[in-house]
Amino acid sequence: MKIFLSLLFMFAVTVSFGQSLQPSTNQPTNARLFAQCMFNIPTQAELDQITYNIYLNHPDVETVRLDLNTQRALVITTGSNPLTESDFISWFEQYSGTVSCVQVGVYGVDTMNPYPFTNCNN
Repeated sequence: MKIFLSLLFMFAVTVSFGQSLQPSTNQPTNARLFAQCMFNIPTQAELDQITYNIYLNHPDVETVRLDLNTQRALVITTGSNPLTESDFISWFEQYSGTVSCVQVGVYGVDTMNPYPFTNCNN
């Protein structure tokens, strides 16, 4: 009888502990985000400076790829901070006015627009 009660108690504790480890449905999970766009930045030195500033000013950024030849950007974040199109555009500082074809989405879930971007509305 003592063994049965001990086993029953251990089972109850295990179930209770296991349920406490489940993520709460009230708290959002942080999914990695991506943003991509076209831009017009004339030199590699300016691209390097923008890349450096993005990493410096946005610690949740994991990856920044700015390509001089295609004038295309790809940024991947941890998702710990929300990311909007206007936020992303502002990261290009004095070149913000040259940014077009912006797409922001959940990395690994949303489909990235393939290069060359077509049917851009912005």
